[in-house]
Amino acid sequence: MTESTRTVLTIARTEVLFRIRTLGALITILVVAIGVYFIVPDISTGRTLIQVDNGRVFYTSAAVALGTAMFCTLFMSIIGFYVVGNAFRRDIITRTGFVIAATPVSDSRYILGKFLGSACYLSVIMLTCMVSSMVMFLIRGEGSLEPFVFLRIYLWLVLPTIAYCSAIALAFEALPLLSGRFGDVLYFFVWGGLLGVSGASIDNNFGAVWINLLDVVGIVPIIGFMRETFQTTSLSIGSTSFNAAKAPILLNDLPWSLSLIGQRMAALVLPIVFLALARSWFHRFNPTRIKLSARQSRKSILGRINRLFKPATRLIAPLSSGKAASSASIPGAVRADLVATLTLSPFAIVAIIVFACISLLVDTETLRAGLLPAIAIAVVIALADITTRDYASGMMSLLSTAPHLKKDYILWKFASALVIVLAFTAIPIVRLIMSFPNSGISLVIGTLLLAAAAVSGGVLTRSQKPFMAAFLMLLYITLNAKDVAFFDFMGIYGKSPATTQLGYAVVTFLLIALAHRKHASRAAV
Repeated sequence: MTESTRTVLTIARTEVLFRIRTLGALITILVVAIGVYFIVPDISTGRTLIQVDNGRVFYTSAAVALGTAMFCTLFMSIIGFYVVGNAFRRDIITRTGFVIAATPVSDSRYILGKFLGSACYLSVIMLTCMVSSMVMFLIRGEGSLEPFVFLRIYLWLVLPTIAYCSAIALAFEALPLLSGRFGDVLYFFVWGGLLGVSGASIDNNFGAVWINLLDVVGIVPIIGFMRETFQTTSLSIGSTSFNAAKAPILLNDLPWSLSLIGQRMAALVLPIVFLALARSWFHRFNPTRIKLSARQSRKSILGRINRLFKPATRLIAPLSSGKAASSASIPGAVRADLVATLTLSPFAIVAIIVFACISLLVDTETLRAGLLPAIAIAVVIALADITTRDYASGMMSLLSTAPHLKKDYILWKFASALVIVLAFTAIPIVRLIMSFPNSGISLVIGTLLLAAAAVSGGVLTRSQKPFMAAFLMLLYITLNAKDVAFFDFMGIYGKSPATTQLGYAVVTFLLIALAHRKHASRAAV
């Protein structure tokens, strides 16, 4: 083994070990396992994993593997970016990167090592999904378990997605313009755009080769294969209803022809391009080019927007004065944290005013379907760093000197986050309670959930990315699964039963409880 290879593998191994030992890794693995449980429904409920011409496909190894692998690629394509999107930032905060920059390790080796480490970590998540799907097959499958069928389908479908996420995460983080919250939100729209292009190519029968280059999820070859095999365009993959009177259809395996494999391998072109961009943009931890954790980069697009709206901070000047602001009490801490949040993000002040005016002017149907999704995105941007900034700036040591604040940190952070969310949602809540009570109640619970998730996500993972990833993906699913009330966490459609609303309320309580327990264990050390 050459010295170069050993260096790359050492960097990759360190990356994998660091990530897999975190609480965030455990949470991600649990979410994947639970997701597989829901994506493989019991046929007695009237729902199936794959539906063709309104009939169900037998739960063979190939069918279960294909359905869950498509879920895994879709999940991985969005969550993977956020899960591995802090490779450089962590080395900056720990100052490991400055040591690496002083060694003979080349930029190419470092980038390649980080890429392989991220890809290996995401592969662990893929294997978790595959094992969980095999467990679900043992519970609900029809026929014999064929592990190699599962492995083959997962490898061809998911590995290009893993390579894509690992590469684009490095490229975004290497460029200061895209390394912050703006880049995190932008990726959500990039992901949605790529998914939309793939879906449109199927519906419009596009035959261009370039479609396969952008199809990071694998929709085009799989849907194309299914349509050709069953000679129909009426099909779906994912939990959906079916006609029990129709005879089930058999899917034994996928014939991985050179054409099918070539279509998936074409998706590796994008990762190669993004790796080249990451190498070109990499700052090698030059202090003049990187964005340190304690300050906002002047090159950041979100930073430029905030500077543009800086005069808006005059509106919150009265909050920064008064006795309570300097008090160590919980109300004083909440008030001070509000001032800090809004001062650091003047964009939030302008957004609150704009959304308040629009909420008063539009009709309630537009308020629900059009405005609430935009409010959710604005809230995610505003609250993403409400706890992580304390860790990144070293404020936790100072806060620990105030006994009440140290003990009740989660309480006052939650209260602060809740006030911010309510500033966005208070008017919509009042209007919806009067016109659509079900939507109003869901929005109240969703408001609590957003505040709790922002606080607990930062405390549990010390990163803003999991919170952003979880809610942006949940919002995407909500907007595209209009008939599934389970995902309507903000009352956008007003169809959520009391059990779903209660479920989100319980999740809110559990998130705060977990965050409090985690903070208490850290404070006790």
